[in-house]
Amino acid sequence: MKHILVVDDSNMYCIIAKNALESNYKVSLAHSGQEALEFLEKEIPDLILMDIEMPGMNGKEALRRIKLHKEWSKIPIIFLSALSEQETEVECLELGADDFIAKPFKPLIMTSRVSKILELYELRKDLEHQLIKRTQQMEIATLKSLTDALTGLHNRDYLENRLQEILEEGHAGALFMIDLDNFKEINDTYGHIVGDKTLKIFAEVLKNYSREDDIICRLAGDEFVTFYPELISREIAAKKAADIIQLFAEKMSALGYGNVVSVSIGIMMAKGDEDFISLYNNADKSLYFVKNNGKNAYHFYGEHKIVSEESSTVVDLEVIKNMMEQGMVQTTGAFSVAYDEFKKIYDFVIRYVTRKKQQIQIVLFTLSMENEYLTGLSMEEAMEVLEQAVISSLRAMDAGTKYSNKQYIVLLMDTNAENGRKVAERVIRRFYRNARIAVSDVNLTYDIHTREPSKEDKTEVNGIEGGV
Repeated sequence: MKHILVVDDSNMYCIIAKNALESNYKVSLAHSGQEALEFLEKEIPDLILMDIEMPGMNGKEALRRIKLHKEWSKIPIIFLSALSEQETEVECLELGADDFIAKPFKPLIMTSRVSKILELYELRKDLEHQLIKRTQQMEIATLKSLTDALTGLHNRDYLENRLQEILEEGHAGALFMIDLDNFKEINDTYGHIVGDKTLKIFAEVLKNYSREDDIICRLAGDEFVTFYPELISREIAAKKAADIIQLFAEKMSALGYGNVVSVSIGIMMAKGDEDFISLYNNADKSLYFVKNNGKNAYHFYGEHKIVSEESSTVVDLEVIKNMMEQGMVQTTGAFSVAYDEFKKIYDFVIRYVTRKKQQIQIVLFTLSMENEYLTGLSMEEAMEVLEQAVISSLRAMDAGTKYSNKQYIVLLMDTNAENGRKVAERVIRRFYRNARIAVSDVNLTYDIHTREPSKEDKTEVNGIEGGV
């Protein structure tokens, strides 16, 4: 039952109004504006019938206070007044009253006015509810259209629209183009359920290193983009990228998929005067460089050249040896399918050792640097020096390949461990002859392993003797 509050200092009009309304409504009475406000503190009626002229606080002042109160402001109010001037009625309506009934009033007309106002308010409430519901539905639909269903991150449409807005406002920041290395191996080896789980895990890693205003998006497949507004420090951006790479590696290792998939990040520092396309393309170029130079690292795009600030997982020679011993037919090992060129080298080694019955020395060189920012030498530049030292120290029959952004593998054919160590030492001496290396805080170490023919090595493929 609807509840009506009648406010009038005249007991007669209060009784008339109550008698006319109580058959259809619950009716409460108050005799002043102040008494009406005190009543509202305890209970909120569905409609108020209120006199204008009352001692103490009149109806107009009570109306003003009601309209200022958040919980009371939508209560419909009908004024009852013996003042019949047109100006008074207009003033009351402008103050927010819903209707005006002149005294003395006829009970039947009053109840009809009350009924109509309540119907209008119910209709208004219903329309407001529908509008809110429709707005929420549209917001949800819009959010879905801008959200990746699997990870809950934003998608490319959101990235392009929001990032363009940020750039037009002149904000600087850091754009990360991110790709999961060897993600196809996860799907092919463990199935798409594990693949989807991997993408969700990486999404959580990105969220872990983001703030409320940061943009985190999944473009498609295993490609992600993040933009960090106002992140203008190269050092902080580098640490964030390194932390993302490291945390993802830890989470995957904990699930038993360590070293199967890793992270490559291309970074473009935005000054605030770029557009979306140029910023996106430059970050993509930086990512492309990472993908073609060892992966599992991050690189900055420079004004004149690509500058690297890499951070990658360093392995030891035991891991490399175990990977080799798994054989070409296996694709589930930690590193057996990490790099196509590495598989080719492995295939070559197996064929050579089997046919020649000779020893092969596998040498793994590893670079480390205490602080690249202070040395003035990037890891990329140090790797270039190492590669030249290796090439100038090996025979034509030997082979070498860059394993990661800070490791280089060499295969020495037809030689024993003692000669292998001599070659490795020669590489190190030539490495440190470089003028820039000599004055920089760069450390080069190596590990060596002998690979000999085993009974498991096959000499024939499809009935034809293998060879190189």
